[in-house]
Amino acid sequence: MERILPIKNGHNFRDLGGYQTNDGRTTAWQRVVRSAKLNTLDRADLQVLSDYGVHTILDFRTNKELLSAPDRVPGGAKDYHTPILAVDDTRSSASREELRDDLSEPGYGHRQMVQTYHEMVADDFSQNAYRMFFDYLLANQSGAVLFHCTAGKDRTGLGAIMLLSALDVPQETILEDYLLTRLASKAMLAENQQRLEDEGASQAVKDNVTALWTVSEDYFDAAMEEVKIQSGDMKHYLTDKIGLTSDKIEMLKQLYLA
Repeated sequence: MERILPIKNGHNFRDLGGYQTNDGRTTAWQRVVRSAKLNTLDRADLQVLSDYGVHTILDFRTNKELLSAPDRVPGGAKDYHTPILAVDDTRSSASREELRDDLSEPGYGHRQMVQTYHEMVADDFSQNAYRMFFDYLLANQSGAVLFHCTAGKDRTGLGAIMLLSALDVPQETILEDYLLTRLASKAMLAENQQRLEDEGASQAVKDNVTALWTVSEDYFDAAMEEVKIQSGDMKHYLTDKIGLTSDKIEMLKQLYLA
């Protein structure tokens, strides 16, 4: 199986199958897909998703993001809006004009992302949205669920971190999956950097755009740090804040482990 799906008019479409758990089991292929936005997909891309078995779409974006770039979904698939943040603090959907002043400030992008990861873990709004995410996963008896945000790396990344943690995948493997965005979005990032070069952007602007549009182990660590603050460790966080009882975790393992 290929982890990165052959989507031509979108990026960061990845299957979460094939990861080994601590007890030697493996996450199932063609059951959970994570991705960036779907609004640019063409008919061939949608057919790829349909053939892959995707029947449920979970859109983690804000109302503003959804309205400005509505999902294109495979025929027959159901699309559910489950915003993780009330406002897109990841700044993935912000225009260059909206970000102009911030981008010129050295270190802005990195600081913004670290703060956002703390917020996504700690905020009641976000926790409730991730509870809904797991409700949809628990209801999925067959076929594939696809969940996404705009860039498919932060809100989506944290969802993947939680799911793989619940399935007892080792944290080093979870981190590897999280950082895979660097490869899966490489072409898009290169285009952005080339455009900035052509425009004569300052180094601060280029660094901030990279920080906002990619992933970093620092962001992952910020999430884990906030999990520790909230509940001590991920196991207790998933139980206390996300509502994953031992019965629900066992059900997830039955559904999503091969």
